[in-house]
Formats: sequence, C-alpha cells, structure tokens
Amino acid sequence: MKNPNALKTIGEVSKIIQVPISVIRFWEKKIKLISPIKKNGGIRYYNPNQISIIQRVKKLLYDEKYSIDGAQKVLAKKKKDEIEKKEIIDELNYLINEIKKNI
Repeated sequence: MKNPNALKTIGEVSKIIQVPISVIRFWEKKIKLISPIKKNGGIRYYNPNQISIIQRVKKLLYDEKYSIDGAQKVLAKKKKDEIEKKEIIDELNYLINEIKKNI
C-alpha cells in the first residue's frame, strides 16, 4: 500500500484531479499558493496539501464558476483566516500555561 503522504508527480495529480497537466501548470503560474517541489531536472512533485489546494481551485473554477482572480482571492482569504486562527490558538495556549503556573 502506498503512503498517502507521499509526493506525487504532476501526471499523478492530473489523474487524481482529472484535469490536463497543462491546466495544472497554468494554475501554478496564476495562483501563487500552488508551488510544487521541483527536482530531478524540473520534475514537479506535490504534497497532499498542494493536491488539496489544486482540488479546491478546480472546485472554485469549475463548480462555483469563479474567475482565476476570484479563486485566488478566496484561497488567500482562507490562508489568512487560518493564520489568524493559529495566532489566536497560540495566544490562548500561552495564557493557559500562564494560568497553570499561577495556580
């Protein structure tokens, strides 16, 4: 059984997502959140997080009918929201630890 966290080539991602390789390359150029690892002469490798972003791009463009710019804005806002949530969680954890020290 293959490791689900293993890196996948652009060809494998194309089959998973069911869009042509050229479309994935186009999205990479237009949507800065898609940044595969390139090695072995420029071969693109995608981690599960990158594949998830590509799936979300496909859904935004094909199902929800967003433009490329609109999809990028949705993804950027989601990323910003995730960062803000992490900062809040970190602050709460810090406060919890401070309270525990004072008990």
